[in-house]
Amino acid sequence: MPEQSTQGGSRRAILAVAISAIALETALLGLIAPLLPEIERRTGAGDAALGLALAAYALPILVISIPTGRLADRIGRRPLLLGGLALTGVGSLLIAFSGSLETLLAGRVVQGIGSTASWVAALALVSDLARPGRKGEAIGFALAANSFGAIGGPALGGILGGEISFEAPFFVVTAFAAAMLAIGTVVLPRATLESRSTLSSGRGVLATLLRPAALVPGLIVVAGASFLGMVDFTVPLDLDRSLGTGATAIGLLFAAAAVLDALASPIAGAAGDRRGRRPIAITGAVVVAISGVLLTTLDGGLAGVGVALIVFGVGQSIVFAAAVPWLDESFGQVDRGLAYGGLNLVFAIGYTVGPLVGGGLLGAASADAVYLLVAGVAGAGAAWLVSRKREKTVV
Repeated sequence: MPEQSTQGGSRRAILAVAISAIALETALLGLIAPLLPEIERRTGAGDAALGLALAAYALPILVISIPTGRLADRIGRRPLLLGGLALTGVGSLLIAFSGSLETLLAGRVVQGIGSTASWVAALALVSDLARPGRKGEAIGFALAANSFGAIGGPALGGILGGEISFEAPFFVVTAFAAAMLAIGTVVLPRATLESRSTLSSGRGVLATLLRPAALVPGLIVVAGASFLGMVDFTVPLDLDRSLGTGATAIGLLFAAAAVLDALASPIAGAAGDRRGRRPIAITGAVVVAISGVLLTTLDGGLAGVGVALIVFGVGQSIVFAAAVPWLDESFGQVDRGLAYGGLNLVFAIGYTVGPLVGGGLLGAASADAVYLLVAGVAGAGAAWLVSRKREKTVV
């Protein structure tokens, strides 16, 4: 079905709204990470409960990602993106005014629902507007915003939460979501793609998602999101307990990492356009594995942790810049919304598992055990991708 034509300033304005929404929604994943010590002091929650507070954002995504992706294909990107931004603001206000862990968890759930709608719609919109032969590069720029949000969210939470108040980061998010909602109402076209009622292939949704072509990039996304969840959860608590580091300093560390991490995504995406997605994914997995080792050996001071976080973020950026266009290309234009609904689902699975595993392992062993698990799984994943490449060559 034909796409709506967008050119010049209109196209740039639409992409600006979409990419800003991606950054905002991803920032919410780890926004409360530097505030976990404060939540622990306020509520008396243990490590497992704190892991749930971080993961609660991703839990609703497990339920509604696929229906949301189908809606994006049927009713267009605009209503989902705008509705998601509205829910993001509501959820953030709930957290700001929460007086208990239960209310905070409810706010995180509302944020997760809003994020599902706007994140899926925004990424599908970026893919819709990608120029021929440059999909990886276009998605790479979106993932630069994604990476900036993932690392910058904890920075925002730490700096504002440490310097102003616990509520301040959530008021800022609400204000930004409201501003994006107002701009998007004016900028976004009424229909990005014409409605579609059936899958192009005639397959059911589950069969479409479980095709071998989609499974490999999907597994890579699950692993990458798990690593992100473990590191977002473990590093702030580790620094607080071992070095007495405050929320502001933790936030600044994540902010420093965000600047370099965001640069890697478009470069890796463009490299994937030229060389293929698999070698780029292998490179990213190796860098993540190295970062896990660095987190165990450079954790004696803030500078060392900062270096390790930068390496980790660059590796994550490379991994996602390979996996996301890989997944997109396995679906095609008609099912692009479904592709990003599936992406959101597998990302949520990983980010739900990551903090829960990190919390359990941190409580039972140590932060180093979490970092070594990241290194081991990433290294094994890189080896697996190399072996699959060899098998394909032999066949």
